[in-house]
Amino acid sequence: MVYVINTGFQAKDSSIFNHQQLPEYSLRRSKRRKTVEIQVRPDQVRVLAPFGIAQSHIDRFVKDKTAWIQQRQQALQAQQSRQPQPVTLNTGCWINVLGQQVRLQVTEDRPAAGVELQQNILQLWLSARIKKPRTQAISDQLEKWYRQQAEQLFQQRVMIRADQMGLQPSRIIIRSYRRRWGSCNSRREVSFNWLLVMAPEFIVDYVIVHELCHLREMNHSSAFWQLVQQYCPEYRLAKAWLNKNGSLMQWPPVQSGKQGNL
Repeated sequence: MVYVINTGFQAKDSSIFNHQQLPEYSLRRSKRRKTVEIQVRPDQVRVLAPFGIAQSHIDRFVKDKTAWIQQRQQALQAQQSRQPQPVTLNTGCWINVLGQQVRLQVTEDRPAAGVELQQNILQLWLSARIKKPRTQAISDQLEKWYRQQAEQLFQQRVMIRADQMGLQPSRIIIRSYRRRWGSCNSRREVSFNWLLVMAPEFIVDYVIVHELCHLREMNHSSAFWQLVQQYCPEYRLAKAWLNKNGSLMQWPPVQSGKQGNL
């Protein structure tokens, strides 16, 4: 979702062109801007322009780009329609744990809540005392379980890899990120996205190695990637996997194909 400031400006010089052919757009002017820019979204067009440029000039510029705008919007709308659909969290649905799909089994009215992985079945018990809506209770309980699994997994795997590499972090943190899988800061703290517990173990291992290497090389130089390759020879495959499948690791979870593994 993009917030658009709509100034309501429209062309007033009808002799320049046919108004019916002008794409509808919102306009934002700026004192600092020196050029005119068109930003296209699936359902809207925004123009950024300096204060000194006449409205008729902006309209003509947008009209000249009409074909490009329409093509771009159609491509974005098609891409949007291909976005993965959310999973309905209930008995029988499939969700990912370490790259494998497991079937959720929900049992209600139990003395206590809990989640347990039993081979390819993820058993979830709902407490008889829950007061929130059933769907929300299932989602919250599963998210809590995923976060606990991520905490255990990364605490164990990071220390194993840290000993192998001779690179010890000061702290291991599990958190939510919108656009990254891990991070490393100058305090030698390494952080990891809890959603990685949905990915195959070789992806988890790559992200761990990646962040630990930043303890020595706080950059993405050739020296950094050589160090990554030393401890994770197939890192390029892992990067490609994340580029292809990273968008499928969301919460609430989304469909990744019929009974297909990530």
